[in-house]
Amino acid sequence: MKNVKKSVLFICLFVVANLFAQSVEQVEFEVMDKEIPAEELTYEYLLAHKVFLREKPSVRSKKVTLLNIGTKMVLWEKSLYSKEIDGIKSHWYRVTTGDQTGWVWGGMIAQKSFGSIADNQVKFVYGYESSTTNEAGITEVKYQLRAFKYGQQLDKMVLDSLSAIPAHIENHGSLGLFNVEDVITVDLADADTGYQVGKSYVFWNNGRFKKVASLIDYADSNYLKTESFVFPSDMQGVKSTILLKTTITKNIKSLDDALAQNNVEFITTPYIWNGSKLIKKQENREIEDNAVVSIDF
Repeated sequence: MKNVKKSVLFICLFVVANLFAQSVEQVEFEVMDKEIPAEELTYEYLLAHKVFLREKPSVRSKKVTLLNIGTKMVLWEKSLYSKEIDGIKSHWYRVTTGDQTGWVWGGMIAQKSFGSIADNQVKFVYGYESSTTNEAGITEVKYQLRAFKYGQQLDKMVLDSLSAIPAHIENHGSLGLFNVEDVITVDLADADTGYQVGKSYVFWNNGRFKKVASLIDYADSNYLKTESFVFPSDMQGVKSTILLKTTITKNIKSLDDALAQNNVEFITTPYIWNGSKLIKKQENREIEDNAVVSIDF
């Protein structure tokens, strides 16, 4: 039941983000009822590092203590009014952590938390970073992904979202890659429709995040291009190799017509990960822009 509640919360969070015309992103959490048994409590985790727990819901209120990233908390109450910081709007929450009670602004609480599969002491937290509107009137939302161990931050990555918004984040482990500890994917959704249009890949290894690629589908009235990665542990995987599968369909009226007219092209391109970037395996050169459609997200 707790996982269902957190999933619903995460989905609602990004439904709000999908209202791209607004410049302020709203972060909300469920608060616990005093009658809930201890074994059924839902816990949240601190997204930011070195955050003050305060006596009252105000940045001017007296400081109770300093909290480290990933601090485990139970949320009991939210403030009457919300506060906006860096384009992120949230209420303050009265929380307990250990034997201490105080207030934390909701924008400092992770919207998603999960662990490393390679090292169970390493944990990841994910949430909004900021939201601004540029001179063209376009809302630019930034998200943050942080790693920590024993209450100390290891690394932080800021993810920009322009042509698509993150809709779900997941850790898949190494997927058979010997020089990668965790492969983290972020499903990307179209800002207008909310439909999934691609996937971004982040590798975690040796205490650092690495942006790898963003594969985004492209379509117009007579052309469709889709891309996906096949990893070594997949059914069609190849040892120490990442396969880029590309499907291009031209002159689209129906898929049957396209197949009959040989207007569908299937391309498989092998890459290796050298620890910092993707390299074309057969030509031993850096990945080309037209091989992976990449965005700064």
